[in-house]
Amino acid sequence: MPKLSELIAPSFYELHRDIKEGRHTHYWAKGGRGSTKSSFISIEIILGMMQNPDANAVAIRKVGLYLKDSVYEQLVWAIDKLGVSEFWLTKLSPLELIYMPTGQRILFRGA
Repeated sequence: MPKLSELIAPSFYELHRDIKEGRHTHYWAKGGRGSTKSSFISIEIILGMMQNPDANAVAIRKVGLYLKDSVYEQLVWAIDKLGVSEFWLTKLSPLELIYMPTGQRILFRGA
């Protein structure tokens, strides 16, 4: 697995530490286009699921038509960058990601 400092922007280091230490249950990530927040969040979701066998996730987007080309692809990117592709099953129909060692799932839904 690559060093996380190579994958997340320095502006998110403190937030990463906060998440790792479990200080809060909810986060509000701010930043415009190019802030790397989507990359950061996708990495945190994948790491969090792999570290907590009780965790599952649902990715919700207002317009479900674009789930595959946005949220899904971003999470697949994170899986690849973390070097853990062999542990994840990527399904297109239905759209989901499955962590094979435990059967945990990330589901994708349109609002």
